[in-house]
Amino acid sequence: MERTIGNFLKTALLPVGKVLYIYGGGWNEEDKGAGEEAVMLGLSPKWERFYRENAVKGYNYRDYNYINNPESIHMGLDCSGYVGWTLYNLFNDKNGGRGFVDKSTVICKNLEKSGLGSLKASGQTTDFLAGDIMGGEKTEHIFICVSKCSDGSLLLLHGSPPAPMLSGTLSPEGEKTESSVLAEKYMKREYPRHFELFPRVNRPFSYLTDFNRFRFYDSVVSDPENYKSLSSEDILKALFSEE
Repeated sequence: MERTIGNFLKTALLPVGKVLYIYGGGWNEEDKGAGEEAVMLGLSPKWERFYRENAVKGYNYRDYNYINNPESIHMGLDCSGYVGWTLYNLFNDKNGGRGFVDKSTVICKNLEKSGLGSLKASGQTTDFLAGDIMGGEKTEHIFICVSKCSDGSLLLLHGSPPAPMLSGTLSPEGEKTESSVLAEKYMKREYPRHFELFPRVNRPFSYLTDFNRFRFYDSVVSDPENYKSLSSEDILKALFSEE
């Protein structure tokens, strides 16, 4: 796979509507790094089978605790497993290599230490571009930026209960924004059954303030299709191959 922003985002979309959130999903059983599914090209058949059998209204990831049932970590993805799997598929062309899964507070630091890009601490940036990865000290979550909308809200992809999905941030007052409307529109249209089961796609304003921002160097992940300069709606049209 060519290492581009477009391919990174398209890869991040693959689990949407096919994979459920599992706490510890994507980790190894020792809880020290990437598990076998997170160093696999493409979606694990175990993930897809678990989704088909368990994607129902009221799905609760707490019913599948890997501490009590270690096998459950093979059935889905948590936030760091999701980002780690996406990164692995961007940077590798075979199974079983070194993985990217780590604590959500550490992944961005690891990427910077590896010389793949630059890191800015939360509160030090207000610009967000397609392909940025957000994680950090103030939160135990990590996500991938799709774009910053014209109203300042953020369109993002993440592995969050109950499942990986496209989401938009709300206003500081908790009201809908351009990104939340777009997220609802595309989730409902592209993943109708998934959206019927799991319609909550909005996320709080704190997603713009409480996360460190990692950005790939252009020499590492290029942007030949100019995703970084496209509007949010044009990015979504490109990702979903609209004319």
